[in-house]
Amino acid sequence: MALARASGISSRPPGGFGWIRAGTRGMTLMEILVAIAIIIGIMSISVPTLYNVLALEQHAVARELAGTIAFLRDEATLRGVTFRVAFDLDRGSWKVQAGAPDATIFATPEEREAWERDLQDRLARYTQREIEEGAANEILDQTGRFEDMSEVSLDTVQELPGGTQFGWIWTSQWEEPVRPSPVPPEDPADDRVVYLHVFPDGQLEAAVVRIVSEGDPDDGYTLVVEPLTGRIQMEAEEVEPEALFAWLPLEAPEMPL
Repeated sequence: MALARASGISSRPPGGFGWIRAGTRGMTLMEILVAIAIIIGIMSISVPTLYNVLALEQHAVARELAGTIAFLRDEATLRGVTFRVAFDLDRGSWKVQAGAPDATIFATPEEREAWERDLQDRLARYTQREIEEGAANEILDQTGRFEDMSEVSLDTVQELPGGTQFGWIWTSQWEEPVRPSPVPPEDPADDRVVYLHVFPDGQLEAAVVRIVSEGDPDDGYTLVVEPLTGRIQMEAEEVEPEALFAWLPLEAPEMPL
């Protein structure tokens, strides 16, 4: 030992790892299993919590939408105007528009599109100068029957919270529920939009709105708008519009001349 100290020769064994300090050691298999069990336990708690948060958001947005429709029913009666809620299924949003009491409401989207094309064809017969002089005011008034609201409380586009979307929407103008496009269009003008009308006499257009989680059409809430009573019900289950409103006539009754 004396020779080793005098010559400076280390008593450390050869190799690049050196001495392992006393008191240090790696994790045992049991400790690793315990750590994994703790992580799994935390995940099992956090996943239901996230699910509950999404469920609460769906419930809140369904209640907000129901409150908006009920408010519009009262306002339509007080103001003597027709409101409509424009649902943009591809953007997950809606906004309120107002129109005249005698605003034209169509039985089907095809009738509305044909009417709009006819107005545009009639408008194309006028020159820009004639339009500026007011010669086409009657046509312009018809093309702008519904306009966005100017009130602060109703003039903004309302968006669904993240992780939530419109599963489908049905109104009496549609034979089948309308669903979002598989791929949202680049041009918002091509979005799938469904209108729900609220009339000055307090009646509403029959409608069913399904709000669900993204990727899970079975998880959500359904709003049912009854046309005559104006009552709005919120259901936790998906419902069939045809079964609910089978009593509605397919066509309006003919009025005697």
